[in-house]
Amino acid sequence: MPASNLFNSPITRREAIRRAVVFSSGAWAAAQFGALQAKEAAASLGDGMHLLALGDYGTNGNDAQTSVAKQMAKFADGLGQPLAAVLALGDNFYSTIKPGRIERQFEEMYSKDSLDCPFYVCVGNHDYGTAKYDFQEGKLALQLDYAKNNPTSRWKLPSKWYTVELPSPENPLVRMIVLDGSYWEGALTPQEKIEQRRFFKAELAKETKAPWTWMVNHYPLFSETVDRGDNKRLIEEWGPALQEHDISLAFAGHDHTLQHLQVEGYKPSFIVSGAGGARLYDCRTTDRGFVNNQVFGFNHVHVTPDLLTVQFIDAKGNQLHAFTRDRNGKVEVVTKQEPATAGAAD
Repeated sequence: MPASNLFNSPITRREAIRRAVVFSSGAWAAAQFGALQAKEAAASLGDGMHLLALGDYGTNGNDAQTSVAKQMAKFADGLGQPLAAVLALGDNFYSTIKPGRIERQFEEMYSKDSLDCPFYVCVGNHDYGTAKYDFQEGKLALQLDYAKNNPTSRWKLPSKWYTVELPSPENPLVRMIVLDGSYWEGALTPQEKIEQRRFFKAELAKETKAPWTWMVNHYPLFSETVDRGDNKRLIEEWGPALQEHDISLAFAGHDHTLQHLQVEGYKPSFIVSGAGGARLYDCRTTDRGFVNNQVFGFNHVHVTPDLLTVQFIDAKGNQLHAFTRDRNGKVEVVTKQEPATAGAAD
């Protein structure tokens, strides 16, 4: 079955899942498929709002992080339209944050000349600085304080959870609810878990003029990585809301892969964008969607009032996977692939 015919009925229906094919797997290699330049695909989209997304990028400036950052800048330069935002999906800094590191490995790494837009930041497990992950007392506070003390910076982290309407509260296309899925011991306190639960419920109950609502956090509810798989704790915590409410996209990082999954019984398209620079993870074959653990990369999202178009892009600018989603929840894979010799980033 051609990829473009995968989802011809609403994605919440059993038949849509039954007819899904394995159009990618953990062994998917970019060299086997096409090298359509993602910027060419983006240029054909016309008017609308553009965003980028990446996660698990906070290395000490290794080759992979640097390659992805440069390609993001190159891609943005080729859009011919401004970026509304970049979604920074957590694990913003591995190891410790020393003086000057945020400036060097955020402000300078992600070129302001090309990526001149807010970076809306999620909190990842390595951002807490607990004994379990990269111990550094006050590590998360450093990131929160940097946003507070540098209001003109692109680094936007007002709190552990927050809501943003883009491109503006007055005329929004997207309501983006940013959450903290750090439910492991030593991260969110019991009181914070209660407060965030109330916040999420209240935000979903609010009226919005935005035609699209997204949920953004570091940890995927569903994933095809071998060592982790689905997150039962977060499925219990947020799953009912994702079954009930009209949330079109659910972004996460954490699992160092690129994934697009459609899960039976859940409304969103689930996007894992965790290939921003850290070591890639092993994956398994799935019939739930696209999985790539062979290359580093990021996402591009184009938004109009009636259609979302999402691209998965590698560090050389090649389109790995693309899909559209309309207001009725219909998802169509629109990847354009031709024989090529695209390789993984270093």
